[in-house]
Order: sequence, then C-alpha cells, then structure tokens
Amino acid sequence: MASVPGHNSALVSLIPTLPSLNNTYGAVLLGSYFGVMLYGFNMHQAYRYSRIYRDDNMYLKVLVVAVLILETFHTALCMHMSYYYLANNYFNPIALLSGSWSIDMLPISAGLVIIACQTFFVRRVYLVGRQFKHLVYLVVVLLFCELAFCAAATAEAFIQPTFATYEHVTWLISVGFGVAVVADGILTTALIVALRRNRTGIRRTDSVVDVLVLYAVTTGLLTTVFNTLAFLFALIQPNNLIYVGINIVASKMYATSLFAALNTRQALAQQGFGASTAIYGGGRRGSTAPHATVSLDQWRVAQVPPNGTSETALAGTELKSERPLGFEGGMQAKESEDALVEMRDGTPRVVASDSERLA
Repeated sequence: MASVPGHNSALVSLIPTLPSLNNTYGAVLLGSYFGVMLYGFNMHQAYRYSRIYRDDNMYLKVLVVAVLILETFHTALCMHMSYYYLANNYFNPIALLSGSWSIDMLPISAGLVIIACQTFFVRRVYLVGRQFKHLVYLVVVLLFCELAFCAAATAEAFIQPTFATYEHVTWLISVGFGVAVVADGILTTALIVALRRNRTGIRRTDSVVDVLVLYAVTTGLLTTVFNTLAFLFALIQPNNLIYVGINIVASKMYATSLFAALNTRQALAQQGFGASTAIYGGGRRGSTAPHATVSLDQWRVAQVPPNGTSETALAGTELKSERPLGFEGGMQAKESEDALVEMRDGTPRVVASDSERLA
C-alpha cells in the first residue's frame, strides 16, 4: 500500500521532540559499557588470584571477596539504570527528568568500593614506611570524609525529586572526588619516597625498587586522572551526567589497581626478589610457597653481600631490623638489637633469620 506523504508528515508533527541525551544518559551508557568491561577484567583477575595465592593471609582473602561483592552490586546498579532510562522509559520524558533508585544509590556504592580498595594501599604504605604513619592517619580521615560526602550525595538524591533540583548539591559529589584525589596523591607520594629511601646501592635490587616505583605511579595515576575528571565535570557541568559516567569508570579502576598490585607479586618473586614484593601483601606464616613474601621489617634492611656471596643470591635474603643498616667510612654497620648481622673483621656478614615472618 502506498503511503501518503502528507499523512506521514502530519503523524511526525504529532510526535514530541525529545532533547539530546548525548551528555546525559548517553554518557551514563558509555560509562556503563566501560564499567562492565572492567568488571569482567576484575573478575578474571580475582579468579587468577584465587588460583595462585591460596596461601595469602585471611585479611587479603576477605578483602578480595568484599571488593568483588561491592563491585557486583555497583555493576548491577549501572545495568539497571541504563535499562530503566533507555529501554523502559526511552519515550517517557517525565521519567527521564527524575532519578531512579539505582542512580541514586550510585554515589554511596562507589564510595564503598573506593574505601575498601584503599584500605589495602593504606596498609601497604604503613608497612613500607612507618615514618609516614601520621600521613597514613590523615589518609584514613580523608577516606572517611569521602565516604561521608558520598553518603550525603545519596541521601540528597532520594530527597530531591528531579535532576534539576539536584544540581545545587552536586558539589557533594565534587568534593568527594576531590578528597579521593588528595588521598591518592598522598599515598602514592609516600610510597615512592619510602621505596627510594630503601635503595641499597646494589644494582639488581635497586632495579626492582625502580619497578615497584613504576607500579606505584601507574596505579595511583589511573585513579587520580579519573577522579580529577569526575571532580571537574561535577563542579563545572552539574546540569548533565558526564560526571556519573566517569564516576563509574573511576570506581572500577580502584578494583583494577588492587588486583594488579596483588597479582604482580608472583612475577616479581619468580625473578628472585621475593623480599621486594612485601609491599603488595603476603602469605600465611610459615608458608614456603614460591610467592610467599616476607615482612617489611625484614625487607627494609640494607643488604650487603658477605664474602663469597653474589649480589643475586643475596637479593632475596631475609634480614630483620627496625631500621636500615647504615654504612659509613669503612662499611661500619649501625648497631641494632634484632638485626641478624654480625661483624667479622670489620665486615658485616649475614647470619640467619630466626623465622619467616610473613606480612
């Protein structure tokens, strides 16, 4: 049947014109796409972790399970809000103007993921550089502030009936992201400084320290970049949802950074640098698995090869000390009551460790 051009034009004129959704639900959809991809990658990394690091302590196992649960809930929220707005109500302008429960719950969900992952990085900095404990305490306060702002943003999202009325409180989300950026910067800087201070002067061990510094910069940089973008968009353009899409990716990057830090330990240990991987966690006490790591009290000791011992063989030697051994003039070691080193003919020699204390 042939169509009547005039009749079709009349029907088209009756259809209401919808505003562009590119910078609102389009941004949310793109963020959900990338978020689901990162979620799949994180699930794979979690499976790999469960197969390789079975001897890890209970803290790390519980942390991985908790992060997976929070990540799954966060991903379910992303999927629901995308389907709700772009499938169920794609032609319902009234529904597009108000928030659903899933998008309202997104800030607190992201905040929980961030604080769960950051507990690992806070613990890592505390173990590597005890001299930075005051900075660690400051970061803990900042993380709870970030969670409080996310909770306030969620509460306001349920109170405000539409996105238009919610615009005046998007500063809560912006401040939350800003606090997260500051916390990331403090942790990354403290870790890099602590690692650089523990350079031993031995070429091979120093190269591993450089690799760990690179890991610290890379993982901290990813989360910092996305949090900064979310902070800026929530502050400058509160009338769209671009910051929501960036927020989805940013929260996933925290889990990605966590699993990357956990799963790179074996690769470093297989190169003979088990002691240098202590900052990324550890196994159970007494474990002799290839990927088991030693405590930071042992790792922080300056390592000097005894006569007849190569630098390579000594790179993974376990020493215990509350402070690094310093060397001045004729290689004289500072005294430490629990350092398992004795002086023979003016040369420090490794004796043995009493036990493997695992981080």
